[in-house]
Amino acid sequence: MRVHRILALAAVVIGSVGIAMGQTPPTSHAIEVNNATLHVGYQGASLAYGTFTLSNYNSSDVLLRGVSSPACQSVISNRNSQVALQSIHAVEDIFQRMAVPHDGTLVFPMGGYHLICQGFKADFQPGGDVPFTFHFQDVGDVTASFAMLPSIPEPHEQP
Repeated sequence: MRVHRILALAAVVIGSVGIAMGQTPPTSHAIEVNNATLHVGYQGASLAYGTFTLSNYNSSDVLLRGVSSPACQSVISNRNSQVALQSIHAVEDIFQRMAVPHDGTLVFPMGGYHLICQGFKADFQPGGDVPFTFHFQDVGDVTASFAMLPSIPEPHEQP
């Protein structure tokens, strides 16, 4: 227990030194979600996938702790790769503990990591918007509108 208190005190001191040296604490106002699109295959589809860019204009890294939407039963990460996955549950959800670097932008395209909306509950209306909330530890939430678009066919490589 004593070790935990010492570590907690050290974290406070290190954080205070960073602030004293000109670093300001990160805020949700310096985080942006852009180019956000939600792709749905057809009316009544139970899955949709989202692509977006995530920018952190803070002077320190932030930690993403999850993504949610009222239009989804759950939101998880997915990764397209050359290796076929048995299930989208076979991969750990990177959105549950992902560091977003300071003054950096991360891109989440269909060809790499992107989000999956499981249990899609909204009526699919091309051009409509679906809100997604990004939850950041010790910073707060950032909500972005994802424009609904028809699914893009994925290119398949021949062996």
